[in-house]
Amino acid sequence: MTMQHRARLPRADSLSRRAKLAQLAFISAIVLVFSCALILFNAYRLHVRLSERADSIAHLARTSLASAVWQVDYASARDFIDAVLQDDTVAFAQVVTGREVMAAKSRPRFTGHGYDYFTKDRRFITKSVEIRKYGDWIGSFNLAVTTEGYVQEMAMYVGLTFALAGLLILTLTLAAVRYMRKHFLTPLMDLEESATTIADGNLDAPIDTSASNELGSLARAIDDMRQSVRHLIRDLQEANAKLQNHQNSLESTVKERTEELKRKNDSLNGALEQVRRAKQAAEVANAAKSSFLASMSHEIRTPMNAILGMADILWETELSEDQARYVDVFRTAGENLLEILDDILDLSKIEAGHLTLEKTWFPLTEILDRTCGVIQTKASKKGLGLSCVAAPEVPARINGDPTRLRQVLFNLLGNAIKFTDAGSVAMNVDIASRDDEGVVLHFSITDTGVGVSGDKLGAIFEAFTQADSSTTRQFGGTGLGLAISKELVQMMGGRIWAESTPGKGSTFHFTARFDTARPEDVPVPEPVRPPEEDPLPPLNVLMFEDSRYNAFVAQTYLEGTPCRMTVVEDGRSGVELFKKGGWDLVLMDIQMPVMDGFEATRAIREWERAQGLDPVPIVAMTAFAMDDDARRCLEAGADSHLPKPVKKSALFATIRRLAAGKTDQEEETDHA
Repeated sequence: MTMQHRARLPRADSLSRRAKLAQLAFISAIVLVFSCALILFNAYRLHVRLSERADSIAHLARTSLASAVWQVDYASARDFIDAVLQDDTVAFAQVVTGREVMAAKSRPRFTGHGYDYFTKDRRFITKSVEIRKYGDWIGSFNLAVTTEGYVQEMAMYVGLTFALAGLLILTLTLAAVRYMRKHFLTPLMDLEESATTIADGNLDAPIDTSASNELGSLARAIDDMRQSVRHLIRDLQEANAKLQNHQNSLESTVKERTEELKRKNDSLNGALEQVRRAKQAAEVANAAKSSFLASMSHEIRTPMNAILGMADILWETELSEDQARYVDVFRTAGENLLEILDDILDLSKIEAGHLTLEKTWFPLTEILDRTCGVIQTKASKKGLGLSCVAAPEVPARINGDPTRLRQVLFNLLGNAIKFTDAGSVAMNVDIASRDDEGVVLHFSITDTGVGVSGDKLGAIFEAFTQADSSTTRQFGGTGLGLAISKELVQMMGGRIWAESTPGKGSTFHFTARFDTARPEDVPVPEPVRPPEEDPLPPLNVLMFEDSRYNAFVAQTYLEGTPCRMTVVEDGRSGVELFKKGGWDLVLMDIQMPVMDGFEATRAIREWERAQGLDPVPIVAMTAFAMDDDARRCLEAGADSHLPKPVKKSALFATIRRLAAGKTDQEEETDHA
């Protein structure tokens, strides 16, 4: 606040003026109240004195007029009234008997007025007394006393009283103001001036601290505050100097840190660029790996198709005991090789995020029966008992991925058979939990095999890991089955774990979630007769296949059937041959020279639409396993998909199914 703003307050608002006004008002109120009290007291006293005079005259009349009224002495009555009117306050007097007014007299200015006039005027005090003789009423004396003299006297007294009150108020006010100014207002204004000077920054302004009253205490408090302000200013100056030094140091530190941060940011940007290039390289490497695995899958499956196909054909011929054993060996070895290849491809799909689960309704008991039926053959060869039991409350039909569920069961049951030399293997299925939308099933596979030590149970679900390095040498395998099973179980909303005692056996558990519905909401397929019971229909088959070994296997499969097969080795030649007509079925290899199977399939479908012909069933056969082969084949226009190596039973079942569908379509066309 500036000096101008701190100037003393205007006189109208100053504390001294307010104090003077307060003193004046206080003294005036006290003097006026006292004066009014005196005036009221004197007024009351005069009024009482006047009333007492009227009472005394009335009492005198009561005692003095009794004889005059009794004797009807008019002269005595008039003399008494004249005597009464000698009093200046008496305005009217009257003596009345029962028959007449004996005497009456009033002041000249009230002449002509009766007693009733005076009783109604507040300026008069009236008295009426009875005059009695021997106790009997003989007359009345009426008196009216004027208050004019009383009013004049009171007016003079009031004026004198208020004049004295004004003089007293002035005297007391001047004395109080002088006293307050000397002992309170002047020291207070000096203290105000000193405080204002200190507030303006002059801490050396003089302060009178000699007073022994509250003002002296206030002055000493202000002086102490001034000393505190001095210390505070000194501390603030020191703190400001330290703050300035700290600010300079901080600015220097911030500058250094900024430069360091810039260097680190440049280094981080360089590292991020390296990470980006590494990521791109990893993506390229991952794509190359996927391409390599797909290519290797094709290159391995193509010859395996011929090997396993010829093994199946040999197995159906008449063989000696040694020959049958030899054929069984390379059939088993080929199947094991395919299992290893499938495990590697499945793991690669999972790592790349390309593996998805389908959602379809399927009978759980059928999956369990088929799985246990396949495993039963392996168990019987080793002399092991096998049991598969599902609890009664387990739903008959559920919604999920039956193929992946069967794969997990094959892995766990296959491991149980592999690591069990004597005893039995048991699979049990029950319900872990249920809600309105689905059910969580609990599967457990228990064996009496070699077991796994407790410190190895957590590692057996990792890829390429087995509990003992000698296990691979003794039992074979890559260690991928449990790792794949773990990933599949997690995708099915469950978990997998194991319990084991070395030398006594193991129990592998896993849970999986499946959707359920009311029986009327579940589509139930119509029962069909197994297709193996029907002979193949006579079909003219065109096969696109660049491998003469695989073509030879397919031709061998169809020998002895009504089917005739023609083989072409590239897609373009096959399409040209197809356009000549007469074909009932096409077996389409996907990877071919000149024109691959996808292009050939699309070319055939376009030509059929252009010619207005009914589509000929096309079965795509591919050795690829990483690029959603089945979906791509169906999108290209194929009716079905068979992965290589193609088994004879699968090929025949597909031919029967497609031939039956075409026959039904032709019958509907004929009826139309």
